[in-house]
Amino acid sequence: MTNISFAGYLIFAFVSSITPGPNNYILFSYGKNFGFRDSGKLMLGIFSGFFVMLTVSGYGVGELINANQSIGLVLKVISSVWLFYLAILMSKPSSELTPDTKSRIGFSQAFLFQFVNPKAWIMAITGASAFLPELNNLHLSVFLFAISFGVIGIPCMLSWIKFGELISRLLKSEKANRIIGYILFVLMILSIAMVWV
Repeated sequence: MTNISFAGYLIFAFVSSITPGPNNYILFSYGKNFGFRDSGKLMLGIFSGFFVMLTVSGYGVGELINANQSIGLVLKVISSVWLFYLAILMSKPSSELTPDTKSRIGFSQAFLFQFVNPKAWIMAITGASAFLPELNNLHLSVFLFAISFGVIGIPCMLSWIKFGELISRLLKSEKANRIIGYILFVLMILSIAMVWV
Protein backbone atom coordinates (compact mmCIF):
# COMPACT_ATOMS: atom_id res chain seq x y z
CA MET A 1 0.00 0.00 0.00
CA THR A 2 1.50 3.34 -1.03
CA ASN A 3 1.53 6.41 1.22
CA ILE A 4 -1.28 7.96 -0.84
CA SER A 5 -3.52 4.88 -0.63
CA PHE A 6 -2.71 4.46 3.07
CA ALA A 7 -3.76 8.06 3.73
CA GLY A 8 -6.96 7.40 1.77
CA TYR A 9 -7.54 4.25 3.82
CA LEU A 10 -7.13 6.15 7.10
CA ILE A 11 -9.60 8.80 5.92
CA PHE A 12 -12.05 6.09 4.79
CA ALA A 13 -11.73 4.25 8.11
CA PHE A 14 -12.25 7.41 10.15
CA VAL A 15 -15.18 8.80 8.14
CA SER A 16 -16.99 5.45 8.03
CA SER A 17 -16.40 4.92 11.76
CA ILE A 18 -17.46 8.38 12.97
CA THR A 19 -20.57 8.85 10.81
CA PRO A 20 -24.01 7.81 12.12
CA GLY A 21 -24.94 4.15 11.97
CA PRO A 22 -26.36 1.38 14.18
CA ASN A 23 -23.20 0.99 16.29
CA ASN A 24 -22.90 4.71 16.92
CA TYR A 25 -26.59 5.06 17.79
CA ILE A 26 -26.16 2.25 20.34
CA LEU A 27 -23.03 3.90 21.77
CA PHE A 28 -24.78 7.26 22.01
CA SER A 29 -27.82 5.71 23.71
CA TYR A 30 -25.62 3.75 26.11
CA GLY A 31 -23.68 6.86 27.05
CA LYS A 32 -26.93 8.75 27.59
CA ASN A 33 -28.55 6.06 29.72
CA PHE A 34 -25.63 4.51 31.61
CA GLY A 35 -22.72 6.92 31.32
CA PHE A 36 -19.19 6.73 30.02
CA ARG A 37 -17.56 4.64 32.76
CA ASP A 38 -19.70 1.56 32.27
CA SER A 39 -19.24 1.27 28.50
CA GLY A 40 -16.10 -0.91 28.38
CA LYS A 41 -17.82 -4.23 27.64
CA LEU A 42 -19.97 -2.68 24.92
CA MET A 43 -16.96 -1.09 23.19
CA LEU A 44 -14.85 -4.23 23.53
CA GLY A 45 -17.68 -6.28 22.01
CA ILE A 46 -18.01 -3.92 19.05
CA PHE A 47 -14.24 -3.76 18.55
CA SER A 48 -13.79 -7.55 18.75
CA GLY A 49 -16.75 -8.38 16.53
CA PHE A 50 -15.74 -5.83 13.92
CA PHE A 51 -12.12 -7.01 14.04
CA VAL A 52 -13.26 -10.56 13.25
CA MET A 53 -15.51 -9.25 10.46
CA LEU A 54 -12.65 -7.22 8.98
CA THR A 55 -10.42 -10.30 9.12
CA VAL A 56 -13.06 -12.44 7.41
CA SER A 57 -13.54 -9.77 4.73
CA GLY A 58 -9.78 -9.52 4.26
CA TYR A 59 -9.70 -13.20 3.34
CA GLY A 60 -12.54 -12.66 0.87
CA VAL A 61 -15.28 -14.43 2.83
CA GLY A 62 -17.27 -11.19 3.18
CA GLU A 63 -17.63 -10.90 -0.59
CA LEU A 64 -18.85 -14.50 -0.85
CA ILE A 65 -21.49 -13.84 1.83
CA ASN A 66 -22.48 -10.61 0.13
CA ALA A 67 -22.80 -12.34 -3.25
CA ASN A 68 -24.95 -15.21 -1.96
CA GLN A 69 -28.58 -14.09 -2.10
CA SER A 70 -29.85 -16.66 0.41
CA ILE A 71 -27.28 -15.72 3.05
CA GLY A 72 -27.82 -12.04 2.25
CA LEU A 73 -31.58 -12.38 2.81
CA VAL A 74 -31.10 -14.19 6.14
CA LEU A 75 -28.68 -11.47 7.30
CA LYS A 76 -31.16 -8.76 6.25
CA VAL A 77 -34.02 -10.35 8.21
CA ILE A 78 -31.90 -10.95 11.32
CA SER A 79 -30.41 -7.46 11.21
CA SER A 80 -33.84 -5.87 10.76
CA VAL A 81 -35.32 -7.73 13.74
CA TRP A 82 -32.28 -6.98 15.92
CA LEU A 83 -32.20 -3.29 14.91
CA PHE A 84 -35.91 -2.97 15.72
CA TYR A 85 -35.33 -4.53 19.14
CA LEU A 86 -32.47 -2.09 19.77
CA ALA A 87 -34.63 0.80 18.55
CA ILE A 88 -37.20 -0.03 21.24
CA LEU A 89 -34.51 -0.26 23.93
CA MET A 90 -32.92 3.03 22.91
CA SER A 91 -36.22 4.89 22.86
CA LYS A 92 -36.65 4.39 26.61
CA PRO A 93 -35.74 7.37 28.79
CA SER A 94 -32.99 6.74 31.33
CA SER A 95 -35.50 7.08 34.18
CA GLU A 96 -37.11 3.80 33.04
CA LEU A 97 -33.79 1.95 33.16
CA THR A 98 -32.24 0.53 36.31
CA PRO A 99 -28.55 -0.27 36.87
CA ASP A 100 -29.22 -4.02 36.58
CA THR A 101 -31.71 -3.70 33.74
CA LYS A 102 -31.68 -6.15 30.85
CA SER A 103 -31.56 -3.13 28.55
CA ARG A 104 -27.79 -3.07 28.97
CA ILE A 105 -25.94 -4.37 25.96
CA GLY A 106 -22.97 -6.49 26.98
CA PHE A 107 -19.91 -7.87 25.23
CA SER A 108 -21.52 -10.90 23.59
CA GLN A 109 -24.52 -8.96 22.24
CA ALA A 110 -22.30 -6.22 20.83
CA PHE A 111 -19.90 -8.81 19.37
CA LEU A 112 -22.62 -10.84 17.64
CA PHE A 113 -24.44 -7.73 16.44
CA GLN A 114 -21.53 -6.88 14.14
CA PHE A 115 -22.34 -9.88 11.94
CA VAL A 116 -25.86 -8.64 11.22
CA ASN A 117 -24.94 -4.95 11.13
CA PRO A 118 -25.32 -3.87 7.48
CA LYS A 119 -23.12 -0.78 7.82
CA ALA A 120 -20.33 -2.85 9.38
CA TRP A 121 -20.44 -5.32 6.46
CA ILE A 122 -20.30 -2.48 3.92
CA MET A 123 -17.35 -0.90 5.74
CA ALA A 124 -15.48 -4.21 6.01
CA ILE A 125 -16.04 -5.40 2.44
CA THR A 126 -15.39 -1.99 0.87
CA GLY A 127 -12.28 -1.47 2.98
CA ALA A 128 -10.89 -4.93 2.20
CA SER A 129 -11.49 -4.66 -1.54
CA ALA A 130 -10.04 -1.15 -1.83
CA PHE A 131 -7.35 -0.86 0.84
CA LEU A 132 -6.03 -4.29 1.86
CA PRO A 133 -2.19 -4.00 2.09
CA GLU A 134 -0.35 -5.93 -0.62
CA LEU A 135 2.39 -7.54 1.44
CA ASN A 136 4.16 -10.83 0.73
CA ASN A 137 2.41 -12.39 3.72
CA LEU A 138 -1.39 -12.49 3.28
CA HIS A 139 -2.00 -13.14 6.99
CA LEU A 140 0.05 -10.10 7.98
CA SER A 141 -1.76 -7.98 5.38
CA VAL A 142 -5.17 -9.00 6.74
CA PHE A 143 -4.07 -8.49 10.35
CA LEU A 144 -2.69 -4.98 9.67
CA PHE A 145 -5.85 -4.07 7.77
CA ALA A 146 -8.15 -5.30 10.54
CA ILE A 147 -6.22 -3.97 13.53
CA SER A 148 -5.61 -0.50 12.04
CA PHE A 149 -9.29 -0.11 11.09
CA GLY A 150 -10.32 -1.28 14.54
CA VAL A 151 -7.91 1.07 16.34
CA ILE A 152 -9.16 4.04 14.30
CA GLY A 153 -12.68 3.17 15.44
CA ILE A 154 -11.81 3.44 19.17
CA PRO A 155 -11.75 7.26 19.41
CA CYS A 156 -14.91 7.35 17.30
CA MET A 157 -16.68 5.02 19.76
CA LEU A 158 -15.44 7.08 22.70
CA SER A 159 -16.76 10.25 21.06
CA TRP A 160 -20.27 8.86 20.57
CA ILE A 161 -20.49 7.54 24.15
CA LYS A 162 -19.19 10.83 25.55
CA PHE A 163 -21.67 12.73 23.39
CA GLY A 164 -24.51 10.63 24.80
CA GLU A 165 -23.33 11.23 28.36
CA LEU A 166 -23.07 14.97 27.68
CA ILE A 167 -26.61 15.06 26.31
CA SER A 168 -27.90 13.30 29.44
CA ARG A 169 -26.29 15.99 31.60
CA LEU A 170 -27.63 18.86 29.51
CA LEU A 171 -31.15 17.51 29.06
CA LYS A 172 -32.44 16.79 32.54
CA SER A 173 -36.18 16.89 31.82
CA GLU A 174 -38.18 13.74 31.15
CA LYS A 175 -39.68 15.36 28.05
CA ALA A 176 -36.26 16.13 26.53
CA ASN A 177 -35.10 12.57 27.20
CA ARG A 178 -38.20 11.18 25.53
CA ILE A 179 -37.63 13.36 22.47
CA ILE A 180 -34.04 12.08 22.18
CA GLY A 181 -35.37 8.54 22.56
CA TYR A 182 -37.90 9.08 19.77
CA ILE A 183 -35.19 10.55 17.52
CA LEU A 184 -32.99 7.50 18.11
CA PHE A 185 -35.95 5.23 17.41
CA VAL A 186 -36.63 6.96 14.08
CA LEU A 187 -32.95 6.85 13.12
CA MET A 188 -32.80 3.11 13.81
CA ILE A 189 -35.98 2.56 11.76
CA LEU A 190 -34.32 4.47 8.92
CA SER A 191 -31.30 2.17 9.32
CA ILE A 192 -33.66 -0.80 8.90
CA ALA A 193 -35.19 0.77 5.79
CA MET A 194 -31.69 1.27 4.33
CA VAL A 195 -31.07 -2.49 4.65
CA TRP A 196 -33.90 -3.18 2.21
CA VAL A 197 -33.28 -0.36 -0.28
